[in-house]
Amino acid sequence: MLRRFILVISLVFLYTCDDGDIITVNLDFDKDLDRCDNNSESYFVFDLRRDPSESIGVTFPNDDITSLLFELPTPPNESVEIPINGTTTRFIYRTYNRDISDGDNGELCDLVPAFDLVILEDYEASTGRILVTVTVEDDDQDGVPTIFEGRGESDENGEFPNAQDTDGDGIADYLDKDDDGDNVPTEDELNDSDTDSDPNTNPLDTDSDGIPNYLDEDDDGDDIDTRFEDENQDQDPRNDTNTDANGSIVAHYLNALEIINYGDPGANPNPDWRDYLRIVTTNFVVQGFDLDIIRGDEYNLGDYINEIPQTNN
Repeated sequence: MLRRFILVISLVFLYTCDDGDIITVNLDFDKDLDRCDNNSESYFVFDLRRDPSESIGVTFPNDDITSLLFELPTPPNESVEIPINGTTTRFIYRTYNRDISDGDNGELCDLVPAFDLVILEDYEASTGRILVTVTVEDDDQDGVPTIFEGRGESDENGEFPNAQDTDGDGIADYLDKDDDGDNVPTEDELNDSDTDSDPNTNPLDTDSDGIPNYLDEDDDGDDIDTRFEDENQDQDPRNDTNTDANGSIVAHYLNALEIINYGDPGANPNPDWRDYLRIVTTNFVVQGFDLDIIRGDEYNLGDYINEIPQTNN
């Protein structure tokens, strides 16, 4: 029958048939995964390739625990392990007679396959395990990675009761698009030239007081809170400007020479500051598998990206 090879690093494999023909198997897919979730009993997470038409993926039970693998991050440096048993949890590689429509719940997710879609080769691992790691780099998409926003440790319910809340508005910084409550969005108070994603290493700090602007109620250090330097009282201090000592046009809240307190206009009600997409990345790695034509120690299937609409009231 087929001679099997061990997968270590290379994603291109050769195997021989009884007649001596050499067949190439290439598992170098793009690792941009799709998901079938129209089956109440199981998920199918897969990758597709054209020319030739192939798919590779894993199936596992759809339940209250596995559904969280697309929503909540796993603890740092930890993965959830799902044993492959050949029944409810499987690792599958297939080839087809034609191209297949992709996307979540695409053609491979049809409960009744299309009449003209034919599986040419079908290989499945009956042993091994799937390691699933879930990460959320920036929960509120404000430009400051969650790891730098003082989320703290989770409790037994997966909540973060000790999360930092700089402005005391009841919304933790890692979920707040305006961390200091000064009516200037956090993303507009960061240093765009800081390319290492860590706002603590090179943040905007207009008054050089050691507190970055996105956490500072008084950005220019003139003893008037940024929110109170809103001349037209439209709850957006960014559009209230004058000329600074260098002759440049600058917003009052960034100009230490502007010392007029216009009063508190209240928090900006802009819903765009409260609505955002929480981007969850779920990575799947298959270990100790045997597909008959290929067996290996580890294969990185890829990442599934889930965008979840969020609202802070």
